[in-house]
Amino acid sequence: MFGSLFKRSKEWLPPEILGLTIGRGITFDSIALRLLPADSLIERPDTTLMITAQGHCDLGEQSHMHRFYPDDDRFLVQIQGGDGEADTRVDEVMLWYFFDVQYPTNDADWSRYKDAIRQTTYTLPYDGKDYRFERAWFDTSSAPEDPMTYWEEICDDRSGGGRRRIFQTAMLFARPLQDGRDEMLLVNLEEPDNAERSIAYMIGFPLEEHNFSV
Repeated sequence: MFGSLFKRSKEWLPPEILGLTIGRGITFDSIALRLLPADSLIERPDTTLMITAQGHCDLGEQSHMHRFYPDDDRFLVQIQGGDGEADTRVDEVMLWYFFDVQYPTNDADWSRYKDAIRQTTYTLPYDGKDYRFERAWFDTSSAPEDPMTYWEEICDDRSGGGRRRIFQTAMLFARPLQDGRDEMLLVNLEEPDNAERSIAYMIGFPLEEHNFSV
């Protein structure tokens, strides 16, 4: 369904999305953060985070994904929608928390992780408990499904400095929280150009535009 829909543009420079870009701070509504259920695995960020890097993926069909990396590397702010320049449409804003990062030592381990995210469920162990997540992408299928693959291009300044690319293989899972909302788990296999491979486990929840300011 998704395959390699995510295309990269050599011409891309970090734009401003909802006022967010490199060198600016994002301030969260402390009340919204306190409303997270007690059974959530996400760690609450400080009230304000400074954006130090910015990433981009072209999703096709005039839709784009923008990622904002703050000075606290436990978190990631993601905005999905239009291109943020001529088209200011925003479909989704997510706050992601890097729950864990693993570094497989060989190709066999890498293949095992890749096969695990094809399944209908994913179990995340933490603090003596197993947290079961259901596959959110391809949720109507009971068969193993291939994960999404995409390139992300990241810059460290608005002129395009520090440009680098990461090829990513990902699947999204979800589990219900006690307040009825879903907590998301993104399992992301990352293959940077000229760097070590890793598997990032990101816990996320959606933000409304009124939940933060720039």
